[in-house]
Parts: sequence; structure tokens; C-alpha cells
Amino acid sequence: MEGLNQQQQRAAALLAAIWRGIPSSYKSRYRRTIWQQFEDNIRSAAYTNSLGKFINSLCLNLSVEIHGADDVELVNDALREGSDKVLLKLMREETTLLVLVVRLWNQERREEWEARQADKETEEAESLQPGFGLPVEKREIE
Repeated sequence: MEGLNQQQQRAAALLAAIWRGIPSSYKSRYRRTIWQQFEDNIRSAAYTNSLGKFINSLCLNLSVEIHGADDVELVNDALREGSDKVLLKLMREETTLLVLVVRLWNQERREEWEARQADKETEEAESLQPGFGLPVEKREIE
């Protein structure tokens, strides 16, 4: 995302991986307050000196299970990087901004998924039309 420095982007990407790990049942149950809970838990968990403790605390509080090779790799890279202090300071001081970035990325991802679903439905509807798949000259003319 434009306007963010590299560390802000890394922090937001880490939070996005954690967000994707929150079970959909949890998100559904707390639909009205989930983003505020996410932000509050980030801010609270960030008051430590260890990125590992931060991630562990956040994951425990929100029932997070990180899935997907990319997300696991992203979290592991953040833990190995050794910039705990910088990332934790961002998590404490720029929590609202980082959560907003995660929300925007999530919205973009949702819109892309919905567009793909609409394309699939259109293709399926077209495939059910009489003459679909036949050369134009062999289709019935109504």
C-alpha cells in the first residue's frame, strides 16, 4: 500500500496473516465488534519486549490458527528477522492505522473473490444454454 514505509507494511502483513487465522465462526459471532476486538487485542498484546510473546498472546486471545504456507512463512520470517522492538512499537503506537490497512486489504480480497464467483456463475449459466459448445453454424437459430 502506498504511503506506508517498509516496517509498517511488514507489520500490517503480519497482522493480516493473523487476521486470516481467526476462525470464521469467531468473526461471525462477534460480527459487530470483531475489528475493535482485533485492534484492542493488538494494542494490549504489544506491551511486551518479544514479538513471539506478542503473536502467541494475540493468537490465544482470538483463537487464531495460522494456516497456509505463505502465512506461516510470513510469521516465521517476522520472528527470525530480529526487529521485535520496531514492530512492537508500531503495533502499540500505530495500531489503528495498521488495522485500517488490514481492513482495506481484506475488503480488496473479498471484492476479488466476489468478482471471481460472479464470473463462475456467468460461465455456468452460459454453459447451460442450448447449443453451448457447438460451432456457430450448428447452433439452432431461433
